Amino acid sequence: MQLRYDEDLVESAVFLCANGRRADVSPLHIHRFHRERERLYAILDPDERNAAFFYFHLDWFREWGLEGVLTAFVAEFRLLPGALRVLAFRKARSRNEEGAEMYVSDETGKNGIVALLPDRFASNDTLGRFLRHELTHLHDMVTPAFHYSPDLHLPRQTAAHQRLTRERYRLIWDITIEGRLVQACGTTAGLRRRHRADFDRAFSFWPDAKRDEVFDALWTNPCPRHDELLALASNPRGSASLRATAPGSPCPLCGFATFDWAEAGSLPAQTAQAIRVDFPQWTAEQGACGRCVDIYALRCAQSVATL
Repeated sequence: MQLRYDEDLVESAVFLCANGRRADVSPLHIHRFHRERERLYAILDPDERNAAFFYFHLDWFREWGLEGVLTAFVAEFRLLPGALRVLAFRKARSRNEEGAEMYVSDETGKNGIVALLPDRFASNDTLGRFLRHELTHLHDMVTPAFHYSPDLHLPRQTAAHQRLTRERYRLIWDITIEGRLVQACGTTAGLRRRHRADFDRAFSFWPDAKRDEVFDALWTNPCPRHDELLALASNPRGSASLRATAPGSPCPLCGFATFDWAEAGSLPAQTAQAIRVDFPQWTAEQGACGRCVDIYALRCAQSVATL
């Protein structure tokens, strides 16, 4: 497995050290860094100067031990070197952009990318907590027993329902990861409380006892599986085994939970036909919330008025 580094990440991490934000960087090293860097401005050719700056920053990235910190965390995940052709680290532009992704193709095989903010290099503890979490994502993806699939699309799901599925899936996957990291590395109780608060918000329609049971099962699961997480994320109410229009179930059109179901047998034929224009797979037996039915009924009325 090859390790690669984004030029912007390397430069930003090195300047973080040069600004004295890492405790293990001595003032003498910082002085030497600035003195040697100033000499590069004497290179007249722009391309040669840019290349010289990149290699200069990369040398100091290694001199200050930043590459060694990354490789030490990567070494904790035994399957990654044999499963990935390339593991690249790049600079994230915001906290929302941080995270790990895997790209697979017939030509290049499996490649992993971790996006992170350079500020995380200020502390090995902060960097380690982030990297262990994101590298566990990658490790799960290449673990055969996890059975990972990037496709979270399920048949007969609306766009809104698919978005909710992705959000819930990411949340419960994160919970299983943090639970495993607690067992391996230890952590503060505050981290569990924060994840539990997010879990309670996402599954607020469950009674307290069920939330306790499911959260504890996720947190203590040493070997989660993709299909089990997806089933929980996509169908948390178990609606496949319940009446489709059960109170609190998601509307098949808008994807939002509703207690106001329209009677399937009372839908006018024109309204049902208008719904099928946007949702060809929809059937009257699936039902629809009263708000969606009102919208499509109004659309039908407007169409008649314009004739």
